[in-house]
Amino acid sequence: MPTREFRPIQLLHPRHWLLWLGIGVAWLLTLNGARSRRILGPGLANLMRITIPRRVHIARVNLNRCFPKLNPLEQRQLLDATLKSTAQGLLETAATWLHPGQLKHTPMRYKGLEHLDIGPKDNGILILGMHLSTLDLAGAALAQKVPFNVMYKRNRNPVFEWLMRRGRGHYFAESIEQTNVRGVIRNLKAGQRVWYGLDQDYGPDNAVFVPFFGYPAATLTAANRIARITQAKVVFMRHYRFEDGSYEVEIFLPDQAFPTNSDEADAALINRHIEASIRKAPEQYWWVHRRFKSTPSGRSSLYEQ
Repeated sequence: MPTREFRPIQLLHPRHWLLWLGIGVAWLLTLNGARSRRILGPGLANLMRITIPRRVHIARVNLNRCFPKLNPLEQRQLLDATLKSTAQGLLETAATWLHPGQLKHTPMRYKGLEHLDIGPKDNGILILGMHLSTLDLAGAALAQKVPFNVMYKRNRNPVFEWLMRRGRGHYFAESIEQTNVRGVIRNLKAGQRVWYGLDQDYGPDNAVFVPFFGYPAATLTAANRIARITQAKVVFMRHYRFEDGSYEVEIFLPDQAFPTNSDEADAALINRHIEASIRKAPEQYWWVHRRFKSTPSGRSSLYEQ
């Protein structure tokens, strides 16, 4: 997959030197595979408390809201586990992008791969995903067994954008920007598989507010509309990390008809399946994202400190 073209002066500008240094450190830290990642993960989690306290605060607020029945000790334990899983996920992503040869040594199980079969007369498959911390590693592993393309949100930093597209280019034929809905439709009508993550808050535009862990959350309506236009098959994807160092990717079907004629009903189904998947391993979700930053009346003050 060709990466987006950048002028060298953009990528080598002095303001990016610290990021390049970080990329070099990440390359070294992930050089020795899964064992070193498991050793480094707890230390990186502790470093996150110092270097990105804002994200730690966001995770704490999200966990307190979504798991209100936990007592204070249980809340702290879940936050600690979440930070360790997030740190592990960052190391997994770095290894996946920077050392693609390591992936063949990763113990990976698959469930429901038959749902990704496409017949000669079938339309494409829209894979509805979620931001569990194993996303890049699990997605790359699955793509080596069953090819698919991915949607993503463009990064404003040209170095990170270049790195992300180059890293994912080892595994995916095409990375489609989130705003390029026509590109997704074109892929699906051509009989391709496309992954689309719908569990982040991009604001109220092109979204409806439906429950997520009992609270209204801005949920994009693009997936069900794309599915209506293309008549593509819709499946869900989730993936987990286990204590023994193995991973699992599961593909499963919606438990009700999708899409329907109701944006609200379709969005509610999506959130219900994502919530059920999170509850299987809540510490492995990307809680550092402000999932509830938008409200029907405007921007939320939930994450203010």
